[in-house]
Amino acid sequence: MKLHEIITTNEKGTSAILTELLYKYKKSLYIYYKDLFCCEPVLMVTTVFNAAQYAIIVPSNEFNEAIEHYLNNDNMSEEDRESEKELISFQSIMLKDF
Repeated sequence: MKLHEIITTNEKGTSAILTELLYKYKKSLYIYYKDLFCCEPVLMVTTVFNAAQYAIIVPSNEFNEAIEHYLNNDNMSEEDRESEKELISFQSIMLKDF
């Protein structure tokens, strides 16, 4: 996946990207999103498997809204939604620390 494809996919906010694909562009992504968001970008880790992680890059000042936007696509109970929010918050890191 090329850099412009990552940025286009990330703009949707509902499609997570394999973090392995993001790693080689981490400096370019950090610079791009730091300028775009005018705040620190966060790597919102949405799914973790044994061998892979999927994430979306979001602004730090809209982190909670980004989680809500991502979870709005799923039909789940309120208890499961709260559990998923907590899990995503725990797994996520600042993009500069990636």
